Amino acid sequence: MTSPERPEEKRCRIGGGAPPAAVPDDLLFAEVLPRLPIKCLVRFKSVCRAWRDAVDGGAVARRRLALTPPAMLVIPREDWHNNLAERSGELNFYRLLLADGGAPAGDAELVLEKALPGSATVTHDVVPTHCDGLVAVATRAGEVFVCNPATRELVALPPGTPSARDDACAWGALPAAIAYDASRASYVVARYFYREFQEGKDANGNLLLLNYDIGHEVFTLGADSGAGGGGGWELTGDPPHPIAFARPTCTREAIYWCADYPDEQNALVRFDLRDRVFDVLPPPPGADNYSGEQKVTELAGKLYYTDYVVGSDTAVDVWVADEVGRRLEWKLRCRLKFDDGVLGGESVLLVADDGDELLVVVDYIKLYRYSDRCKSVSLVMDMAKELVYQREDGSLLYGDDEGKYYKHHVLPYVESLVSIRARQ
Repeated sequence: MTSPERPEEKRCRIGGGAPPAAVPDDLLFAEVLPRLPIKCLVRFKSVCRAWRDAVDGGAVARRRLALTPPAMLVIPREDWHNNLAERSGELNFYRLLLADGGAPAGDAELVLEKALPGSATVTHDVVPTHCDGLVAVATRAGEVFVCNPATRELVALPPGTPSARDDACAWGALPAAIAYDASRASYVVARYFYREFQEGKDANGNLLLLNYDIGHEVFTLGADSGAGGGGGWELTGDPPHPIAFARPTCTREAIYWCADYPDEQNALVRFDLRDRVFDVLPPPPGADNYSGEQKVTELAGKLYYTDYVVGSDTAVDVWVADEVGRRLEWKLRCRLKFDDGVLGGESVLLVADDGDELLVVVDYIKLYRYSDRCKSVSLVMDMAKELVYQREDGSLLYGDDEGKYYKHHVLPYVESLVSIRARQ
């Protein structure tokens, strides 16, 4: 009895050629799947377990990170001074579109409009941080949310240790950092807290730190249990110095916090991801003029530091560091000179460096470009006046008269497939 002809044999007989060869998994995961749109890859996770694991955090996700060009993510939040602790039930993520030559195209593309799980709400005032397409959003009330805007995944982490520092309402949300710990092949969220914090003033009215006891903890994403796939917050050793209300940043080696109080306000508190130990590192040479909220950022694996030039309110130095063991070797990248009245002591945060031009955000509102060729700074966009944030239903996030009351949190961003819940 003749067995039924298989489909591939029929194609071979009719076409006169060999059946199509299967694509090897290593080639499929390294060169084919990573180049497909994320929406397609999310659907492909249902093909089989191997594809699901590769897409969530394995070969495909890591390869796609290497292939995807950087962008800028904007998280607009209300900034009325009397309602920063008020809450809303959603987070909105927008991609700042770039035209030819790197100039923003004057529009913001909605990446994700996400209602928070259950009845959760988030304060208007937040501190967002980014790593490999994952965004950690710390709130004024102490919560931490982690989101992948590209895959629409969002989780609320369990509450961390309460902080005794009671001036968060005056200074802002307690920051949280998100980083990839290569030694443990996992993403972690880190936060600090105060068990005790007492300050006073000297005879001249200057603030004095009388007593403090600071702690630090990490949450591993993708473990076996708990919200976000993690097993809970784990205490590390205590930081050796108070930490400021400023956005932290991470490299592949460490998390960098800005020091606070009183003599080393520009120092960096370094948390080594592999060894889980702290160091206090000096800032770049001459960076002793404390100003603004944001100083450090990471771009293409490099640590950058921006600070006002001593004695000037119109010039900002941009430094870049090489990590040598647990030390930093600083080099001056450039000096940005602004027109009078532009800065006003506000924060200056670097968000892009393509080798020829820099993009910096001043006071969460205005985007400037620095040209290495021209050695000059020019205004690219007043985000409060020019950006239009459209919701999924076509309505505007705010009207024309309300834009100036928003903080535009701009983050260096790369679209990714990294899963919050899956092991990496």
